[in-house]
Amino acid sequence: MRKIASSAVILAVLSFFCGKVFPQHAEYWSLLVNAEELWSYFPGTREPPSDWVALGFNVDGWEKGPGGIGWGDGDDRTVISRVPSVYLRQTFQVEDPGTVVSAFLFVDYDDGFVAYLNGIEIARANMGSGYRPPYNQYAVNCNAEAQLPSGGVPARFLLLPEHLAILQKGDNVLALQVHDCNATSSDLSSTAYLAAGFSTQPPSTVPLPAWMPDPSAEKSHLPIIIIDTYGQQIPDEPKINVAFRIIDNGPGMINSPYDAPNHFDGTAGIEVRGQSSQMFPKKSYGLELRDSQGEEVKAELLGMPGESDWILYAPYTDKTMLRNAITFYLGGRMGRYQPRFRFCELYLNGNYHGVYQLTERIKRDKDRVDIEKLETTDTTGDAVTGGYIVKVDKIEGLTASDYFISYPDITFPNSRAYRWSWYVPKARDLNDQQKNYFKGFIKTAETALNSSSFTSLQNGYPRYFDTGSFIDFQIINEIANNVDGYRYSTFFFKDRDSKGGKLVAGPLWDFDLCYGNVDYAPERYATNTWLYASYGTGEGNCMHWWYRLMQDPAYASALKQRYSILRQGILSNDTIMTWIDSNVTLLGDAVDRNFTRWPILGQYVWPNSAIRYSYDAEITFLKEWITNRLNWMDSRWLVPVSATSPTQQTSLSLSLFPNPFRETFHIVTSTACDEFSLEVTDVRGITVFSLSGIKPSSGSVPVSLPGVSDGVYFLKVTDGKTRPVVSKIVKKQEF
Repeated sequence: MRKIASSAVILAVLSFFCGKVFPQHAEYWSLLVNAEELWSYFPGTREPPSDWVALGFNVDGWEKGPGGIGWGDGDDRTVISRVPSVYLRQTFQVEDPGTVVSAFLFVDYDDGFVAYLNGIEIARANMGSGYRPPYNQYAVNCNAEAQLPSGGVPARFLLLPEHLAILQKGDNVLALQVHDCNATSSDLSSTAYLAAGFSTQPPSTVPLPAWMPDPSAEKSHLPIIIIDTYGQQIPDEPKINVAFRIIDNGPGMINSPYDAPNHFDGTAGIEVRGQSSQMFPKKSYGLELRDSQGEEVKAELLGMPGESDWILYAPYTDKTMLRNAITFYLGGRMGRYQPRFRFCELYLNGNYHGVYQLTERIKRDKDRVDIEKLETTDTTGDAVTGGYIVKVDKIEGLTASDYFISYPDITFPNSRAYRWSWYVPKARDLNDQQKNYFKGFIKTAETALNSSSFTSLQNGYPRYFDTGSFIDFQIINEIANNVDGYRYSTFFFKDRDSKGGKLVAGPLWDFDLCYGNVDYAPERYATNTWLYASYGTGEGNCMHWWYRLMQDPAYASALKQRYSILRQGILSNDTIMTWIDSNVTLLGDAVDRNFTRWPILGQYVWPNSAIRYSYDAEITFLKEWITNRLNWMDSRWLVPVSATSPTQQTSLSLSLFPNPFRETFHIVTSTACDEFSLEVTDVRGITVFSLSGIKPSSGSVPVSLPGVSDGVYFLKVTDGKTRPVVSKIVKKQEF
């Protein structure tokens, strides 16, 4: 963490920024600091004066030379003797700071550095956390190498609005300290450029170097998230405070990392999350929105209901970047809560980090898992019976108080112990009465499931399980052939007995190792094996529950009926392939940026089932695998839909025209109804338009969507009496 004095300066800068209005886009770009010009430099043989970063510092006595400045690699313009560090300064002028709306710093360094603008730190790499490293402190590691000599591009650091607010009219100074990694290192390099984007043409400009990416081309249809840790390393835990900003100019608009934050601009706590995924260089993060005092606050982010806790999920081993997303989407369309999400692009400490999913964290909330809040005083009667969110998962890193083990009846063949983690409330917030109640509930439910009368409505599993949720959970896990299904990241929740009180399966979570994306379990790569059957015969922490449930003819029949109904619409090939195609289009050029940052196409990343050499090939495989999987499942589960099925009530009959449409389409109902409501959702499941109390008359009902961008949408029409009708509609300006 920074020293208090430094934090005070940052807060002062932030206060200044709050009153400053920044234009949205840069029209002109120019170098403010050119590495090839003269720098004042001080070899790190001793500590420089404490005010060496200040604008007014006197550099008399410092040496001068063109950048890069360093030793040992034979490509420096200014060669110095071997030292553990070097300090550099270059003064530059800004005629009107108010016209500088964007800026980025390129630094070619070996092995670590800290950069300052007018005395305020603006970037840091490979130097750990802290204020100013002493002259003889070494970089964290020796992994950094200068890129320009070999035709590469230096590391880039995006300057945030509060950094731009530091600029002054007239003289400004960029200062850097660059450090070696150890006493036996072979080289030290330091080359820096500062480029700025202006809203109006400045009096003079210096062209950007040919190797420098064109800022005007770096635009996205996706929201952009900006995180600045102010030099801190993001730990596994606990969360550290960081600047958290979102740029989202609205549907159909283009976003740029150089735009001012306009959707969210505040503070968040952040930590690295995940288990096996932590080994990947592209990390996932847990977020908690906070106020200036460090207290959590709720906010609506990117069209999702307000909350404080969020996940920045990093698709890495899944090179389609779609497997988690399509699972959440389909699960949500099936009528059960699944975490909502938005694709976005992340810049961390000024560096581009690729495509991410901003996703809701599973938690108790009226807009997430809607169950009663369990207070510590709820120890008896109905109050102690809910609400709980738990999961069956790995227990690495947990203490004995964080989980419990349930033991199915040992008379059941190949039964295994299951490891249940307390999720909401956390273990530390539960008392012994509450823990003992839930443990007892699970033991009783398992005993009923394993008994000879397990199908009994009075004494069997139906008394304890919300059967419909178990069916939907099984259908999705089987379609995905999820290697972690029924054993890891397997969530359940239970509300109070007065509100139903049965154990509900879900929400769904962690589906990156599925849809054929795994090599250590060949049966999971295959499209013609049952997940529940193989796990039901016993494997580690794999739950036999669904294997046992399928031995109940009534459960198996209901599952096949549900699957067959879903295959007619929500789980149809057309719905799934349309979603995939639409989201590939949505990602657009972000795909190329992501795989430029993480060049893993054509490379093995654990546990890829095969190496494919393009994004298109990854998408083709996903679509073919799902098609083959559904065809095989159809041959086993597809049955005629029962006429008595409650989901097969008489439905509204309607037609739409035109479809595709430009601005307005018309709904024509051919069955009588007093009134109906409609909801339009995009391919992510986010509602973009809704209207209720529509009273149809003769003729058609016009529906206009003027503010909605082109794309594929789903229209749901409900009259409150019959089964809702869902139709696909396409908005397209040009045909």
